[in-house]
Amino acid sequence: MRKLLSSVFGVYSARLLFALTPVALLSACGYVPVSTSYVILYDLPPAKITQHLRNFVVLETSNTDFGVDPLLTISICREFYLYYEDEFDILVLMAHNPDKLLDQWRNGLRAKMTVVRNSEVGTGTKIFDVANGYGSEEKLRGVAQLIHHDQLLDGLLLHEIIHLWYANREVIPTTRFGHWGFSSVGGQLGGFQREELRSLGDGKYSAGNFSPHLALVSVPYSPLEMYLAGWIGSDDVPDIWVAEDGSWLMSEVAEDQRQHQTDANGNWIFTTSQISTWSIEQIIEQLGPRSPDFESSQKEFRVAFVLVTDGRIPIQEAELEEIDSYIEQFTKKGPVSTWFRDRSDESLYNFWEATRGIATLDLGDLQSFRK
Repeated sequence: MRKLLSSVFGVYSARLLFALTPVALLSACGYVPVSTSYVILYDLPPAKITQHLRNFVVLETSNTDFGVDPLLTISICREFYLYYEDEFDILVLMAHNPDKLLDQWRNGLRAKMTVVRNSEVGTGTKIFDVANGYGSEEKLRGVAQLIHHDQLLDGLLLHEIIHLWYANREVIPTTRFGHWGFSSVGGQLGGFQREELRSLGDGKYSAGNFSPHLALVSVPYSPLEMYLAGWIGSDDVPDIWVAEDGSWLMSEVAEDQRQHQTDANGNWIFTTSQISTWSIEQIIEQLGPRSPDFESSQKEFRVAFVLVTDGRIPIQEAELEEIDSYIEQFTKKGPVSTWFRDRSDESLYNFWEATRGIATLDLGDLQSFRK
């Protein structure tokens, strides 16, 4: 792609009797369903909070591969809830990855959202609740997992957060489940801007620099994403052009080598034989009306951040300070600071900007929630 040690449970030891029910593990690279209905006795990996800081905690465990190890994610969350009240809608886990190794988990996987609870209807996520297994009895909706703290502002955390409302139900036809595919949704979960679409004839199209499963350059949430999250009404969602069987047009350049065909502007060409247009009324007919609606839906979310280290490389004070500034910029109730934006060569949006000021993340004083 172009952009590319102590017991967790105290007196209960490090063993967890956990009833698995359908739960969606979502990532920028795909949708991985875990669907079982039996009870398993798990040995959880060790996890221990070592620092309680103003805006995040530092937690040490045997490794930082929680992005591909669901049991380690559970262990980290339960350790967090030993010390903090159940008052957070989202937990964000960040790997201590000073060398910024993008293949630290597996090829292409850089971030993921584990949805653990949903009670809202009419969205792209089914009603279910397995959050008690993660240590939350009432509040937690999802656990975001990042391979590096840079992703707080490069768009990937925005991408993962919107997965809370588009997880395991089809909203429009797509070639990439849990993402918008070759469509004009043009949001954090992929697709293009409608005004960029060009017909090249013979079922061939181009639509600027886009990906079917993520925003190559960070953008605000699209109207459809905003509607599903409950932040705008249905009247504000335009019709959506969809290439239901879209695929990139490739050329053979050598044995076992292929490359994307491009238009005159260098944009990748895709092909399709099945085009449809989806109105918001059709989407509501499929999903049902959203409840609560945008006038009464949740728009303030409390978030907590956890830096996960394996203890092999000491964390420098400068790293802690940088993470602190990234967290404050992402949760800021206002635009990303000019000085911060000027030092980056990428498009930056925080949560407040991506939601057009409609929704906010409440960072608050983390230590005020200590038990």
